[in-house]
Amino acid sequence: MQMKKVIFGVSLVFLLTGCTLKLPGMSKSSNSSSSSISSESIISSSSDSSADEPFPYSDSSSGGSSSSSSSSSSSSSSSSSSSSSSSSSSSSSSQSGGSEDVDTYYSGISDSLTGANLKTALFNRIKISVAGWSYDGLWEAYRSSDVRPDGEHFWDIYSDTTNYTLYDKRINANYSKEGDSINREHMIPQSTFNKKAPMVSDIHHVLPSDGYVNNRRSNYPHGIVSGTPTYTSNDGCKLGKDSDGTTVFEPMNQYKGDIARIYFYFVTCYQDKMSTNTFSVFDEQTYPSIKSKYLSIYLKWHNEDPVSEKEIIRNNVAYGGQGNRNPFIDHPEYANRIWG
Repeated sequence: MQMKKVIFGVSLVFLLTGCTLKLPGMSKSSNSSSSSISSESIISSSSDSSADEPFPYSDSSSGGSSSSSSSSSSSSSSSSSSSSSSSSSSSSSSQSGGSEDVDTYYSGISDSLTGANLKTALFNRIKISVAGWSYDGLWEAYRSSDVRPDGEHFWDIYSDTTNYTLYDKRINANYSKEGDSINREHMIPQSTFNKKAPMVSDIHHVLPSDGYVNNRRSNYPHGIVSGTPTYTSNDGCKLGKDSDGTTVFEPMNQYKGDIARIYFYFVTCYQDKMSTNTFSVFDEQTYPSIKSKYLSIYLKWHNEDPVSEKEIIRNNVAYGGQGNRNPFIDHPEYANRIWG
């Protein structure tokens, strides 16, 4: 009885003073589109865990620790990224850190535009000269943009079973197998734009991924493996030859749409730089910018794997820190109006 009085008294004090009593086990969810971004850069690194490097590669110059004895497991309770959405799934949502909603952001884009004209109009809307974060600072951004629903682990663009926590010792660590390290994957390889800004740290196409799988992808295009793969990741990513005999990297099904929309973003945002980009996926033209062989694949991925809540959150955080958006997440119909 005496103990109940004490608890009641403490509770009353907290109630009257407006304080919050934080109990053990309480955690703050960071999986919200309104998450704020700290300017603090936790990881200091001048080097990339780049897929352009020869295998095996260790990002030891990043200040990361050596490979943790803890390896990837299936303990993550993440869900699949693919959730159905309408063609304008996030067009009425408010932006994280932004000053306008999605409808206002695209208000100058005419509904009558198609093809190259629509692509150029979007280029003029989303083009940037400075990225929102330094390359080192991306890790702090990821702690808002790429957090699984449990609020404790990073999304991994190449796996749903890795278990990297937000301040994991395995960030930029050495690796010799899956689960040893998480680093940053450039969907468009750095070598194709000579590591120049703002592309090198544009969060829209630089995502967290398992270091070992990232390295196996190397700078190969994303495509469809035909026949027996030469490598298969724990979660089903494949490396091998496509039907034309070109070496390609095929991501797991639930992120194929995500990756297609990143390609669409890149060739639109950097339309004025396509003539000097030598990536094998691109045709070095302002339009269509993507070779027909890959364009048909990416449109299929885009249509079959709709925009997910994960992508919407990421897009909002990117907009809050960088000031531009991926229009193919906000308006998936734009992809077919441009290239369909």
